[in-house]
Amino acid sequence: MIQPDFLKEGDKIAIVAPAKRMLQGELDEAIELIKSWKLIPVLSKNLYAEYDFGYKYAGTDEIRTEDFQWVLDDDEIKAIWCARGGYGSVKIIDELNLTNFKKNPKWIIGYSDITVFHNHFNRLGFQTLHGVTAKKLANVDYHPDSYQSVYNTLVGDQIQYEIETHPYNQLGEAKGELVGGNLSIVYSLLGSESAIINPSDKILFLEDWFENWYAVDRMLMNLKRNGILNQVKGIILGSFTHMDTEEENSENFNHPFDPKTYEIIHAFTQNLNIPITFGFPAGHTGHNLALKMGAKVQLNVTSKNVNLYFID
Repeated sequence: MIQPDFLKEGDKIAIVAPAKRMLQGELDEAIELIKSWKLIPVLSKNLYAEYDFGYKYAGTDEIRTEDFQWVLDDDEIKAIWCARGGYGSVKIIDELNLTNFKKNPKWIIGYSDITVFHNHFNRLGFQTLHGVTAKKLANVDYHPDSYQSVYNTLVGDQIQYEIETHPYNQLGEAKGELVGGNLSIVYSLLGSESAIINPSDKILFLEDWFENWYAVDRMLMNLKRNGILNQVKGIILGSFTHMDTEEENSENFNHPFDPKTYEIIHAFTQNLNIPITFGFPAGHTGHNLALKMGAKVQLNVTSKNVNLYFID
């Protein structure tokens, strides 16, 4: 797996919007953060474009493709920070020419809909960075580690995480390539050129939000029937929040790790003889630790704690 070069002071990070539209002012905080890192923020030409086609995209497919192609090709850009998720990345992924990127790979940063890029580029043999998007989620308090972990990864600091145990955890140790991301996106990519392949040497990470409980069950059934759940070497479950409807889930709708969703997932995983951890702080939550997707990791789940080590 090819790891992009780490960043150094004075390098450029481009912000680009491959999915939902951005509004003026929504990126001001991210721009100042990049500057505080002693890096140079660069905004894509059509960052604030808008195209309404039953959904407010950040410009037409052609415009979003043009912007993403530019950041892939510009050798002065060392990392690509996706402005936000939403929907739309899958509509441009097959239009991108990756010839220059393969010669000069760079970090692609984001989560949620950006899972499209993680899965696609990981499958091609390149590491990516699952972490906060440039735009924050509304009305969410952000943990400082959400951004610090992105910076630490980008500059090449060694990262490892220790989290608390969870009643649904399954003990054990495993090494493998970290893949996955947003459950609904992973599910939607199955059968395509961006789908997870060779799951027997993978450790699967999943998170999601604003999904009905029955939809979670349906998506997991698909992963099971595709042989992914039954073949991976380990599973890491992140945040699942705003699940089902607020009326039906009034007590836990804002819970970052929705208990009913975890109960559903546990029903699929309880008979798997692999290490599994619930409650990892990553996903649609203010505590969103950066994960190097495509990297080889070691997952240790014990009765006392959970450790995730990034080996390369």
